[in-house]
Amino acid sequence: MNALDRAFALLPARGAAPMVVGHVLDFPAGAFTLDELRGRVAERVPGLEPLGVVADAGARRWTRTPPPEPRVHVREERADGRLAEATDACLRAPLPARPAPGWDLRLLTCRTERVSRVCFRIEHAVTDGVGAAHVVAALLADDPVLGPYPYRPPGPGRASLRWLGASPFERFPEHETVPPGCASVPSGLPSLVYADVPDGELRAVASRWGAGVNDVYLTAVAGAFAAFQRREAGRVHDLRVVMPMSVRTEGTRLVPGNAALPAVLRLPCTAPGPRERLEDLVAQTRAHKASGLREGGWKALLRMPPRFLLRTTERARFRLAANHIGINGAYRVLGTPPLAASVFGLNSPGMLGYVSLTRTRATARLAVVHDRSHGAAGDLPALWVKSLAELAERVV
Repeated sequence: MNALDRAFALLPARGAAPMVVGHVLDFPAGAFTLDELRGRVAERVPGLEPLGVVADAGARRWTRTPPPEPRVHVREERADGRLAEATDACLRAPLPARPAPGWDLRLLTCRTERVSRVCFRIEHAVTDGVGAAHVVAALLADDPVLGPYPYRPPGPGRASLRWLGASPFERFPEHETVPPGCASVPSGLPSLVYADVPDGELRAVASRWGAGVNDVYLTAVAGAFAAFQRREAGRVHDLRVVMPMSVRTEGTRLVPGNAALPAVLRLPCTAPGPRERLEDLVAQTRAHKASGLREGGWKALLRMPPRFLLRTTERARFRLAANHIGINGAYRVLGTPPLAASVFGLNSPGMLGYVSLTRTRATARLAVVHDRSHGAAGDLPALWVKSLAELAERVV
């Protein structure tokens, strides 16, 4: 267990709920049955180490658990007419109790919306969002698939400790971390909202601008938050978000533990238009890639005491997170490809919202997990789609 794993494992020992990451996959209704899903899990789970260990507070090594029992970890619920409500209930349900490992998989069947939704959740102390995506693919996909792109270290001699001066440990003014309308006391009840666009449309916009898909995604996020602030408060500020930078290599795809470094990114909401927002974000992401922050920062983080990392988690300086994962490839579960997917992080202390873009071969889904007390945040996916359309219209 590394320092970050051990920090997350300390949270429940202090009376807090464990932090959770997860993956949601949508399939056509009736794509498979609960028994078929349990059969697949029973076949695959013995070979997946993250699903057979727990992170105990104060421990330095993983604790192996009894073999996971599919009937305990894999369940089904009929959600006709209430898929969103059932999904939110799934997000906040307790994970299986010790000595069972802390993960579960729920099948929500909704024939009225023609969807079978698979919700996979696992304790953050055991893996991160990219790790969860790899694990659920190895658990369910018919054949090996191309999951999130692995991290490729640049080679010896490239490292920097600048991350320590630009990390989530820095204190920012509240108006740069808390959007208007999101200052109420959190209820502790998460809600998942999302919007889908064809992945080809997103890639076409990026191609016409000569930018990466991630830069276009973030530019649209900045535009969405600009419109949100303008509507809620009549004024706009740039916002700071934390964005995980994966250091999970090809050889560690299915290794338990966290392998992501949090990096702070400034969303240029105050920029006059989409072109200026895009140029600003391209400059920021290029600077991150060229700086060695990922290499040096990860080494620095692993040397920090777990209890210090725990304190920074409990008193988070950042309130918003943004993530981007692609699972393009021949992804089929029991013969059926997913309609769309999303990756989420939950219940980090002080977190207001988790924004993610998850791309399958056909669909790009912008998802937002927010606290129900901040109901206006439910409009962010629709505002993101409008901001993306504005980018498409202004291509020169």
